[in-house]
Amino acid sequence: MSFDTRLSPSRVSAAAATEFPRWALYALLVVYIGAGLFGRDPWYSEDAVGFGIISSMANGTATDWWLPNIAGEWLTDEGPLPFWVGALFVWLLGPLVGDAQAARLSVLLWFTLTTTALWYATYRLARRDEAQPVTFAFGGEAAPRDYGRMLADIAVLLLLGTIGIVVRMHETTAETAALAFVSCALFGLVLSLDAPVRGALVAGASIGALALSRGPLPALWLLVAAVGVLWVALPEPQRRIAGLTAVFAATMVGAIWPFGALTIPGTAAADYYAIWEHHLAQSLGLPRPADLNWVPRNIAWYTWPLWPLAAWTAYSWRHALRRPHVAIPGVVIIALFLAMLFHRPVSDSSLILLVPPLVLLAAFGATSLRRSLDTLIDWFAIATFTLFALAAWAYFVALTTGTPPRMAASVIRLVPGFEPQLHPIALALAAAASAGWVALVLWRVLRRPPMLWRGPALAAYGLTMLWLLLVALYLPAVNYNRGYGPIAATVREQADRVAPGSCIEGYRLFAAHKALFAHHGGLIFAPPNAGSMCELLLQRDSRRTQLDDEPPTGDWTLIWEGRWPARPDETLRLYRRGA
Repeated sequence: MSFDTRLSPSRVSAAAATEFPRWALYALLVVYIGAGLFGRDPWYSEDAVGFGIISSMANGTATDWWLPNIAGEWLTDEGPLPFWVGALFVWLLGPLVGDAQAARLSVLLWFTLTTTALWYATYRLARRDEAQPVTFAFGGEAAPRDYGRMLADIAVLLLLGTIGIVVRMHETTAETAALAFVSCALFGLVLSLDAPVRGALVAGASIGALALSRGPLPALWLLVAAVGVLWVALPEPQRRIAGLTAVFAATMVGAIWPFGALTIPGTAAADYYAIWEHHLAQSLGLPRPADLNWVPRNIAWYTWPLWPLAAWTAYSWRHALRRPHVAIPGVVIIALFLAMLFHRPVSDSSLILLVPPLVLLAAFGATSLRRSLDTLIDWFAIATFTLFALAAWAYFVALTTGTPPRMAASVIRLVPGFEPQLHPIALALAAAASAGWVALVLWRVLRRPPMLWRGPALAAYGLTMLWLLLVALYLPAVNYNRGYGPIAATVREQADRVAPGSCIEGYRLFAAHKALFAHHGGLIFAPPNAGSMCELLLQRDSRRTQLDDEPPTGDWTLIWEGRWPARPDETLRLYRRGA
């Protein structure tokens, strides 16, 4: 029995709000972000592109700093801010751990910002009177502080359990920074409820940083949503001051890049921004039928388990949708979803921006979820991650032993020529992660704990366990498949044999190829369309298309042809001018 005048669907006892152990949360965060961050090469393709831009900035001139490029090839898809930070990490730590590893360590900053901002945003929202659960007739309900801390922990656990972001969170791409800035913008909007100017300043600066990371389109949509939230949530004159503060902060931060580029002598900045503006115009458009089909098919798995809980929150709080813990993330979700639909092409790089507001909204769904549905989700997580873990072990055994033959053949097709090796430390880590999963499942099944964070903990640990398994058991194979180290060394040997120290023209090479060949082979590529007179030319010919089959125009003689066994559909050809 309970009574309360508030329309709250949440009923949370003190036992259900028992604190999630701090050591367990921190350990989970460290394992999640640490696995896959060390001991690997840059991966093709987005990870390699990000590292290539960072390397150009760290080892180049002011022009490389202000105009993101790889070997002189301008890249206008994203802003420079994440790569500036990566270049700073390379300057500071590159001599100690290598440029590639130092650049990847910048991910730790974005991960820390994301988890911290989401935790405090959820905590502040959950402690507000509008979000409190009903008061029990005879006491025993959760205290506001315990309730807020529990929901904040759930938010972080749900982030760790989100399927679609786990690989992205470990790559040197702009998406990892964008995730952090959307999270910080949400925190700023929540903070503005109590400190309007400070909160608007944080939200606006974060939106400006988002523009420096993912371009102006999602930032503009988010800024409109933020101003709308401030206008509705705050009274006069605070709403006007806060709105202007947010717009001013976003504009000032976003203007750092174009105004800084004015310091570059010559016409390079003007030429770059002409291409950037053309790319921006091409990115705008109404959603096409293919996009409308792509979104529901991908958003369901990419944002699992967030979207069911977020939808339940909206349903269970349907009579109080204007309350901040529903309205703020809800408005941001709508704005970023529209930004994704009206941007071409629609891709997972846009989906990732939806994750922070979905996390915030989904956390409140855990407090009103019916017990039968809650149990069903728990069992779904247990069954899914257990089956995937068993499959990971089974295919690893097949890869290393060749038994059973069909499973081994299906794996070898992905890494032809790869020679598997057993690494005792990696095996021990994988075994420990699997044993921890078994212990967690037994704890959930046998003890039936009342804590509301048990389901999110299953999702977070299950995905972390599976990610650690894949890294511990398959990282050498993934490096073999997604890296170009050996073939880059071979190309360098052939180049040094005929023209030591010569620059190389890239023909039909993507930016990711140039980044990997420059990193692994030390190849020096000439800027495209620069009228280069390099003595050598490297061509990539893919079997998947006939658009790159024709040889380069001019006086070129083929001197070498080869393939990387892990990518049999690609042929590399090295030409010499006038040979």
